[in-house]
Amino acid sequence: MNRLIYAIGATLGAAAIATSAMAHEMDTDEDGLYSLAEMQTEYATLTEEQYAEIDTNADGAVDPAELAAAIENGVLPAMD
Repeated sequence: MNRLIYAIGATLGAAAIATSAMAHEMDTDEDGLYSLAEMQTEYATLTEEQYAEIDTNADGAVDPAELAAAIENGVLPAMD
């Protein structure tokens, strides 16, 4: 049982690291936030309306937690 839990945790951790690396590459101005234009490099069909929905705190930018939540909740697909 412990091995199964460890394997699941390792798999989820690897996926999070991969997503984090892709998200870092998407942040071209390296400000720690994702503009609509930056996100459209990974999600070409992302609209302004969808972007606004992902920006849950309505500050005009998507932060890493908002991006992760959008992926986790199925609003955005996981990054390749």
